[in-house]
Amino acid sequence: MANDYELVTSATVTKSMLRKIGENQYLKIIPPERIVQISTIEQKKITEPIVQKDETIIEAYPKEVKLYRNQSQDTKYETKWQTIKGETFDIPASSIKTTYTLLQAKGVIVVDNMLNLSNILGMIIKQDTLEKKLESIKDEI
Repeated sequence: MANDYELVTSATVTKSMLRKIGENQYLKIIPPERIVQISTIEQKKITEPIVQKDETIIEAYPKEVKLYRNQSQDTKYETKWQTIKGETFDIPASSIKTTYTLLQAKGVIVVDNMLNLSNILGMIIKQDTLEKKLESIKDEI
C-alpha cells in the first residue's frame, strides 16, 4: 500500500519562469526557445555596468509536470518535454534520479547537475500552486 502513488497536482508551463538559486544566479525556463538556462549577474564596481551571462543547462523544457506522492511522502514526477529541435517526449512517473538519467539518455542535458532538475520541477509546481491560490482568493472577493 505504501507504494501507491496518488496525483497531488499538475502544471502546464505556458510562460517563462525565473527563480533565484544563488547569490547572483537565476534559473530560467524559456518555453519559446525550448531551453532551461542559468543566468549569472556580475557587477564588480557600482560604477561599472551589470554583466549577465546565460548558460543553457538543458536543451529542452518541461511542458507539463505532474507530482505524485505516496503515504511515505516519497515523490515521483511525470513529465512531458519539448526539445530545442521541437521533438516532444514523455517520461512516466519516476524519481528525480530516473528522470535525470532518461534526460541524459535523450542527450538534452548540457550541464551535468541533478539539483538543477529538482529546482526546475519544484519551481513549476510551486508557481502553479501559487497561481491557483491567487485565483481562489480572487474568486472569493
